[in-house]
Amino acid sequence: MKKSQDLSRIKSRNDILFGALLMGTTGVLIGLVVDSAMAMLVVGVLGAFIGGLVGWAGGRVFLLIICFGVLIGAFLGYRAGDQDILIIASGTGGAIAGFIGAQVSLFLNK
Repeated sequence: MKKSQDLSRIKSRNDILFGALLMGTTGVLIGLVVDSAMAMLVVGVLGAFIGGLVGWAGGRVFLLIICFGVLIGAFLGYRAGDQDILIIASGTGGAIAGFIGAQVSLFLNK
């Protein structure tokens, strides 16, 4: 096997682990905010699975953009002062950042 193929396999494996860790942690934190152990387990596992799929597809930059959007949304929701708004603002920030990330990746690939 060539050295470049070995490096691409390592990079792919790291992307899968990074995606699973990031999205799984996000799922567990959502369950923590909702205050449900069952939600922490289910959403954490689903987040890890989806994050692994995104990492497998090579979406490290995409995951970082979404994470940045969630942080901005969480900050704005925290400034509003209500726990329910914090959850909605974090999810909305992540969704908007995901759309922007998809558009940016389309422009960068051209």
